[in-house]
Amino acid sequence: MKNMGIIRVCSVVMTILVLSALMPGRSHSWNAATHAYIEERLCKAQGQLDDGVLNNRIYGANAVDIFNDNFTSPYVQFAAYLHDTATDNFMKAWDEAGTGAELAFAYGFVSHNNTWGMDSTAHVSGITYGRGEGYVIAKAQVLTAMLKPLLEEQLGPLPDDVVVDICHYLVEYGVDFLVRTIDPSVGNKLMTAAQFRSEEVPALLANAYTVDFSVIAGLSLDDTEALIETTEGTFRVWMMGYGWALTQPNALDLVAEGLAEVGAEYLGLPPGSGEALVPTVKQGILTAMALCAPDIDRELRASTGWVNGKLSSHGISW
Repeated sequence: MKNMGIIRVCSVVMTILVLSALMPGRSHSWNAATHAYIEERLCKAQGQLDDGVLNNRIYGANAVDIFNDNFTSPYVQFAAYLHDTATDNFMKAWDEAGTGAELAFAYGFVSHNNTWGMDSTAHVSGITYGRGEGYVIAKAQVLTAMLKPLLEEQLGPLPDDVVVDICHYLVEYGVDFLVRTIDPSVGNKLMTAAQFRSEEVPALLANAYTVDFSVIAGLSLDDTEALIETTEGTFRVWMMGYGWALTQPNALDLVAEGLAEVGAEYLGLPPGSGEALVPTVKQGILTAMALCAPDIDRELRASTGWVNGKLSSHGISW
């Protein structure tokens, strides 16, 4: 669903998208369209067909990442808190939820988790591929062997960890483009979910996490609450923008151009070097797609079943 408001902000949010996509430090996991795809499959399997429920669940399934792309303190600490596999911090949103809209959002939020949720199959242990390391990480290792010669031909010698890091992101975006092939409407679903997420969401997140985050950041409760709500608003705009990009005929070009610019900055190349990297980045995404195409549908279906079972076993239902 498009509207003039989304179109007016698309250039701004595309800038946010490209400035966050390849920065170092972000957790490697499924990307936004993939989270939306799995969450919709969960929703349908459970007979939840209401559009409002689906929108809040898709938004919740992505909102665990609201702090991921700011690499300053205290955002880095907040992201680590929400993704910590040794805790169930992600459950606080579920424990706080009360209304139907809050529960739908919180259900998606919990389903994302890195301990036994969607993210765990991406970078802890895959179901059909990448067991013991995660689907995304396993594919990134293979992609690294394929792309390192090409990258070094253009850029010179690169540390292995830099190449692997780049390939993680290429796999994430490659999988999102494969999801877009499976479900061409996924971009619209991301836009719609972000646009129509419940107005109760910012307060729910603040109520669930202000006290803990205040201690982590050394901020007052009021300042921490404002920070949470402001960050959620920024993330909401990003999600609409990324969804918009996936609806465009030249989506691959848009993403490749953005990743190339930020990739050049990440690698410490002179300003303006990104343009020369666009063909390489585009080829990297396409190679990641080819690498994942034979088995991604099977892995996503298996991940959906895994997460559904884990949610039930942890008493997450309504």
